Amino acid sequence: MTQPHDDPVLSNSRREAIAIALAWIAATASTCGLSYWLGYQRPGQSLGPDDLRPIFGIPLWFFVGVLGPWLACTLWTWWFVGFRMAEDDLGTDHTAELASDIREEGGHDHG
Repeated sequence: MTQPHDDPVLSNSRREAIAIALAWIAATASTCGLSYWLGYQRPGQSLGPDDLRPIFGIPLWFFVGVLGPWLACTLWTWWFVGFRMAEDDLGTDHTAELASDIREEGGHDHG
């Protein structure tokens, strides 16, 4: 029997889950950090109408702090799913057998 740590599906799933969690943390940190840095008043930084600096009519803090990380996440997801995720063999599909078993058991009273 295969040990859990020898199972390639489990190891690939763990590796991929860690990569996705790290990407999520990075995206959240960059979104919050950039939005705060560019869009919120802080001690020593007073923001006014001149600080909006719109790009395509969108305030700079939103364009860089939200849309930028979204675009980066979209590109990273495309790359990760297309080139890094493993396509593991999950075994035989038993759907037909299970459906047959369910139909056979449907008329019996189990209780």
